[in-house]
Amino acid sequence: MKRVFLYSFIVLFISGCSLQTLVGANNTYQFDIKDDPQHYSSAGCKKYVLQVKNIDSYNPILSRSIYYSIGDYELATYSKSNWQEIPSKTIKSSLIQALRDTKIFNDVVSNRSSVQPDYVLEYSVEDFMQYFSEDMKSSDVDVKIHFKFIDYRSSKLLYSTTIEKKLPSASLDAIGGVKSISSALDDVVKQSSLWLDERCKEDTK
Repeated sequence: MKRVFLYSFIVLFISGCSLQTLVGANNTYQFDIKDDPQHYSSAGCKKYVLQVKNIDSYNPILSRSIYYSIGDYELATYSKSNWQEIPSKTIKSSLIQALRDTKIFNDVVSNRSSVQPDYVLEYSVEDFMQYFSEDMKSSDVDVKIHFKFIDYRSSKLLYSTTIEKKLPSASLDAIGGVKSISSALDDVVKQSSLWLDERCKEDTK
């Protein structure tokens, strides 16, 4: 019944004059993760290697399609807008590069590296979406990632946290969602670096 209602809603919406709020010209978008000027003071992990590992299968980050949701109804994708790169790849590369830049660890590698790490940062994306209200008059985005800091040799979970950032959409369309998701991801990446910096001030070994 929800599928029928959602289909009828979209047909009515498309027949009106506000279609461009959802679908514009064919476009591809990329994330804009900014350099982090933050100073990281921890020296506790500087001789260790960190491996970054994605352990989830959250659908909205596994393709180039840009997902959104209307009210409580099922997911949809923009028909003429896509990510330039699959979000799962961008998220992972952003985390690795950001952590390398902090110099908290001696090196930061992916799980495909042949280097044996001392620690593993496992992460799972729990939300990565643009949400519209049922009347389509407002929209926001939510980026939420769960992190686990693990000792590689013992597989012991040392610390875990969930970092979430919600922002209003810059505009009621794909580009507005993209801009806000990019900003939210940028914030989550920076917060994850600060979190690890604090953990490395503690006795991890």
